[in-house]
Amino acid sequence: MKLYLSPKANYQYQALKGKSVPYAEQVKTILLDIREHPLSGIGTPMPLNVPAPGYWERRFNGSGMLAYFYDETEDFVVVVFIFNELLPSQEELPARIQKMSEQDYVQVIRQMEANRGHADDPKVGIFWYNPAWKELFGVVSHPVRDYTRANASEGRITCSEMHEDVWRKEYNRQKHHGDGKGPFIGPYEQKPRGRVFYLMNEDRFIVAVGKWLDEYPEAKSLILDEFDLPPDKTAFEYAIHWDIGHSWK
Repeated sequence: MKLYLSPKANYQYQALKGKSVPYAEQVKTILLDIREHPLSGIGTPMPLNVPAPGYWERRFNGSGMLAYFYDETEDFVVVVFIFNELLPSQEELPARIQKMSEQDYVQVIRQMEANRGHADDPKVGIFWYNPAWKELFGVVSHPVRDYTRANASEGRITCSEMHEDVWRKEYNRQKHHGDGKGPFIGPYEQKPRGRVFYLMNEDRFIVAVGKWLDEYPEAKSLILDEFDLPPDKTAFEYAIHWDIGHSWK
């Protein structure tokens, strides 16, 4: 089952990561549990007292609360918001998120409905891996079906975004719109990273990584899942460019 975070929930989750890793881990555990058991499990799921059906809440760390919408027919979840005393108040949220109305939310749902049936399509893109949290971050991905021809050498398809550019933008956002804490610290090449390619002529995928993958083999399953890659058509290949400390410079 697919799980999505609304713009507000995503902002709140990232903010919580910067303020308290233990609390963020609690939320992550609940999110993973919701994917497997949307109506039962960790956090004592309870229907939200709202007019529209399908809205649920789960509690964490006493006062913490996570609200989400579950579409039982289409089997997907949208996390609407996350509340905790460490998180920014409603007034402190960015105006764009603060003003997210029910109409905006409906538009998000409609957009997802338009993409329904394609969510699990294989994707190409870039990523970083955080060994401490055992999760990917800074992911940029695009479905292969969006491309009509190769855009890299040897008939390969990949996203046009570069690690260096994505890192710079995320670092500035983290620095100027948060408390300066988060995963985007230091040079971009000092964190484990990689790139996913699709070989059109061979109908298979390559995940280009550095030797860091030998130390963190658990990242393989995360990459396959994040990019919806078919294991039987995907190979992990080493290239020095993606070694920690290496870059184009």
